[in-house]
Amino acid sequence: MLNPSHTPRQLNWNRVLLNAFWIGLLVHTSSRMFNSLILLPDLIILGVVILLECIHKWRPKLCEVSIMVGSYVISLFITILIPSNIQASLLIMLFPLLVSMIYLKNSYLIASTAFSLFYMIVQLSLLSVHNHIVWSESILISIIFAATALTGFAVIRRGQDLIRSLENSEKSEQDLRIQNIIMDRLSKIDALTDLYNHKTFHEYFSWLIDHQQSNPFPMQLAILDIDNFKKVNDTYGHGVGDIALRQVAATVLEHIGADDFAARYGGEEFVIILTAKPLEASYEIIERVRKGIANLPIPEMEGKSVTVSIGMHDFQGAESKNHVFQKADDALYEAKKTGKNKTVIL
Repeated sequence: MLNPSHTPRQLNWNRVLLNAFWIGLLVHTSSRMFNSLILLPDLIILGVVILLECIHKWRPKLCEVSIMVGSYVISLFITILIPSNIQASLLIMLFPLLVSMIYLKNSYLIASTAFSLFYMIVQLSLLSVHNHIVWSESILISIIFAATALTGFAVIRRGQDLIRSLENSEKSEQDLRIQNIIMDRLSKIDALTDLYNHKTFHEYFSWLIDHQQSNPFPMQLAILDIDNFKKVNDTYGHGVGDIALRQVAATVLEHIGADDFAARYGGEEFVIILTAKPLEASYEIIERVRKGIANLPIPEMEGKSVTVSIGMHDFQGAESKNHVFQKADDALYEAKKTGKNKTVIL
């Protein structure tokens, strides 16, 4: 599972902060070069930023913590470079606090506050000894630090609330999407056999008939009916009848192609739409289905099998959906009447 601190969004924030470091370094170095002064602390700051870039590229898991530590080091050395009689230089130590707010982690903000306050106390003590700093200024700077820290905690809490709200919203949306997919599947699939249902068959068959007007292609409709299915239910029970239905459906799916369509029309009746094949090829597929069903024993029926009668019709271009279905149904009736367990084409 991806660590929240290593998500693309968080890695993007790492990149933003590193860019800010480079901009700050550029501004700081430009001012130093203007004064013709490049000191060791300047080189250390440059080295720190380069090191952070290397960590970001080759050790991204360590980048967040490294940037926090880097903000301490950079702030510390910038204050060293600023003349000690400039009390406002202490406000540079607010930088680690601001970086902590970006990451929305209380632990970072607490550590940054402690580090900055400790450094501020040390610096104010030194300034008060050497420059007789006015204590009112010390109190003002302390208030600024405290206010920034309190604001930071509020910002982090609010940011965490927004993230949780967003995550809950995304989860609810995902759950709803999954539920819609499930409901859509349930509305199209027969629960017992996992074939398409009666409604979906009619929708798809109507679409194919309409599509034939602009793009003619070979198409056949076959209707299958399990022979003597009432006897199966009466002899072995409806539970075994359901097993027979599932086995017939599985055999149908085993033999039809990716371009074909199978559905449970109702009860013990099934429909198959075969496309993109001549009648002879489709007939061979239907015969394999019929023979496969007849030759597959059902253990719950003492090893006996069921058979199916099949009526089939080859679509002839200008025919309506009802006419095609009626012709296949008439062929099924003929198969039943003339002995069952056979395929009749009309």
